[in-house]
Parts: sequence; structure tokens; C-alpha cells
Amino acid sequence: MRIGSQQQLIEAFHSVVRQDPDLNWSREANALSNTEGIVLNFDGRALDFVVKYRLYPGEEELDKVREGSGQPLLVVPCLNDRLLQRCKDVSLSVIDLNGQAWIRSKGVLIDRGPVKGRNYRYDLEPRNIFVGKSERIVRALLTDRDREWTQSELAERAKASSGLLSRVTQYLLKQGYVAKTGSRTFKLNEELSLLDDWVDADRMDRRTRLRRYSGIGFDSVQLEEKVESWAEGGSVKLAFTQWVAAWQRHGYTEPEICSAYVSRHPASEELERFGFREVPDAGNLRLYIPEDEGVFLEAWKPLRLPVVSDAQIYVDLQNTGLRGPEAAQALREWEGFCRP
Repeated sequence: MRIGSQQQLIEAFHSVVRQDPDLNWSREANALSNTEGIVLNFDGRALDFVVKYRLYPGEEELDKVREGSGQPLLVVPCLNDRLLQRCKDVSLSVIDLNGQAWIRSKGVLIDRGPVKGRNYRYDLEPRNIFVGKSERIVRALLTDRDREWTQSELAERAKASSGLLSRVTQYLLKQGYVAKTGSRTFKLNEELSLLDDWVDADRMDRRTRLRRYSGIGFDSVQLEEKVESWAEGGSVKLAFTQWVAAWQRHGYTEPEICSAYVSRHPASEELERFGFREVPDAGNLRLYIPEDEGVFLEAWKPLRLPVVSDAQIYVDLQNTGLRGPEAAQALREWEGFCRP
């Protein structure tokens, strides 16, 4: 069930607390309101709470929830890991409509996952902001962590529809990833948290089609030059990533493997002409065809090669071996990271 208003949240909570399989709740028989009293009968104790309903509580909202008399219980439609951790950090009891709860009171700590069979979610919430055209918006924002954006600028940059852009940016605002800087402008607020969540959600093997090649006798620079020459001659979209791109942006470890996004794989006659052969594994050249070509929208040439954005390099270097995660971390700690 989708929840899109405060009233829906209140009514749904009143319904689900009556059917809680583990916790015995009772509440005052008063009219629906923004705050109300509720009692948790637990292990022979009666724990009194003041219910605070919030659709999208950011950090400032959490401070307001904790104000006033009584012990607050935050009720939201659907908890995510970030909000749950924030509540734990400030010892704020919280529960969502799916039954997930973290309740702290004197001598009591309850930490429960979602109740089986419930599926409450936010109305119009994007299913996954880290795939397809939604991912384009995230990638564009992370090209410049200091920039203020308007929706029209971001729509043009990401080549996304106004409807999708509105849903994604509203979600990012409500989750605290971005913050308003004016009536029509906003900027990244928690850019590294957004990047970490992108890494957690990313599945490179699902969003790309990879082929591996061997260029015997070629060093990394020769491989890069040959790939660039092939792409230019064959009208192939090209953006280097992983070790080569990290080395271009902030040299940490010299690349042993050349990796790039391309709009197509080489034909057999092209492989023969450039001295490559396809291999089932290993190899020193990896060419990825992305499911969504948005990765090419942020390709640029800081030095001698076109590379993907810093954030994309960081994401692509995870779980790679060959000191890839080390190179990613060095890039992230560099002051120029996600800055043009």
C-alpha cells in the first residue's frame, strides 16, 4: 500500500497497531490528530509514548520530534537504513507501518525487523534511484559536489523527463541527500552518504555487458591509445573507467588493466586489425556496454583520455581486486574528488 499523506499514515498506523503480532499497544480513544498518546505493554510494564507522525523526517525534523514533554515515538511509512541509524544515534524510538521498530525506554530496548506480509511504501517513490535514467540524475549531481542546481539545469544535464526528475529530486530532498538553497535551487547535502548508498545498490554485472580481451605485448598506455583509435575510427562512444580513469584523475596505482565503457564491442576484423583477441577470463582489456548510455553524458577529458565522472570511477572500482578499492579510496580522499 502506498502512503502519500499524513492522514493516510495516521489511519494506517491505527490499523496496524491493532494487529501487531508481538507488541501489545493501546491508545487513547481520541480523534485523529498529529500527536496522541499510546502505551506499549511490555514484560509487565506500561511504557507511555507521545506519537509523532512524519512522512519524510530529515535531521532537523528529528530534533523537532524530540521537543516537548513526554517520551516521543516517531511513526513513518517505511524505515530506511539511514533514518533508522539516525534515530538510534539520538535514542529516538521509531516504528514504521511494516512493523520495523527500534524502541528505547528506561530498561527496555526493542529492535525488530519488518513484519512478514506487510508492504507499505511511499506514494510515487522511485523504485531505485541507482538504475537507468534515475541514476543519471544521481551521477549528474555528483559531478560537482559544491554546485547549486535548478531542476531545469539538472533535467538538461541528465536528459531526464520533468516527471522523473521531480520524483527523484523530491525523494533526495526528503531523504536528506540534497538541501534547498533557495526557492528554486538545491545542492548536495550528504554527497558521500549518497555515494555509499550508490555503491551498496550497484550491480555492475547486471547493468553492463562485459567482454574481455588480450592485447599481448601492449602496455597500459598502448592499450588506451589503440582503444581510443578504434573508437574514433568506428564512431564508437567511449569513456574510460576503473584503474585507467582513476590514474588520470588522481594517480595512485598504475593501471595493469585497461577498462572502458563503449557503445558496441569490436567486430572480429577490428580485433584482428588492432591486435586484440577475445578471452573468456583474465585479459588486460575490459570493454563494457552499459544498459543505459547515461554514463557517456558525464564523460570528459581532464588530461589525455575521455573518462567517466569521479563518482562513477569510485563505484566501478569496488570489488575489483588489483588494488582497485585502494585506488577508489585514494580518489575519494583527494580534495578534487567530485569537483570539476
